[in-house]
Amino acid sequence: MLEASKIKALLSLLDDSEKEVWQAAYSALAALPYSEIDTLQNYLYESVDSPETQTKLEQCLVDIRIKHFGEQIIAWKNNGGENLLEALVYICQFRYPEVTEAEMLEQLETLRLDAWLEFHYDLTSFEKVKILNYILFQLHGFRGDEENFLHHDNSFINKVLQNKKGNPISLSIIYMLVAQRLNIPVYGINLPRHFIMAYVEDEETENLEGFSDKQIISSEAQGEIKFYINAYNGGGVFNQEQLLGILKEMELEEKPEYMQPCSNADIVLRVLMNLYNSYSVAKKPEAEFIDRVVQKFRD
Repeated sequence: MLEASKIKALLSLLDDSEKEVWQAAYSALAALPYSEIDTLQNYLYESVDSPETQTKLEQCLVDIRIKHFGEQIIAWKNNGGENLLEALVYICQFRYPEVTEAEMLEQLETLRLDAWLEFHYDLTSFEKVKILNYILFQLHGFRGDEENFLHHDNSFINKVLQNKKGNPISLSIIYMLVAQRLNIPVYGINLPRHFIMAYVEDEETENLEGFSDKQIISSEAQGEIKFYINAYNGGGVFNQEQLLGILKEMELEEKPEYMQPCSNADIVLRVLMNLYNSYSVAKKPEAEFIDRVVQKFRD
């Protein structure tokens, strides 16, 4: 941690006419830990007068946030990747630093409660999904973003919850997060060029007595796949034979990973890759950094 006087000295050097001098100062500031970001933010608004220096410091703040994001997402994976929402919040904070996990939980709880009010204890698995489809796609109006499919906001769950539209994986993620908070065993299927879900039920999940988040469904699917669900078309349900037909149409081999539930880490990697593709197509500078995070995440 640098002393305040040293930070001020570095900030003053951002105004230096010599490129090597201000670049060295910039590098030193960008190397500061994330815990110093509020201090730099205060200097930006209270002590920096030069528009050019303000621009440099604003970019420096972005660089610190980006570095912090990379460290968080890799640490999440290395620690087991149990909490999917935690990683999704880190991804949101890459562009929207004000987003919190508590805020996301509150919005998901609204969706969960609306579904819970419709449930009773003798529902079949198909009937549970039918209610979820009604709550998410009719009552709350979630839908696929066909107009702007590649937009980066479709990879940020906070914006998908706000805009009520997203891509296949972001809609599936919201579906899964709500379902699992109701003890409904729905998991992701990492299908190439698409993302779907599977309803995976065993004796334990079939006989759950309640629909509350006090009971915990494992992050790893166990049991028999009852059917598949496509969140991008409003929760359409289909069987394995139909999935094999889809694979044939897409000219894909019948690999087990195309039909079996994937891990939370697989889901996060897919979101990161979508985010990279979005920034890359738009020729945004963020693409280069996301690509580096993707490579580290894969390793």
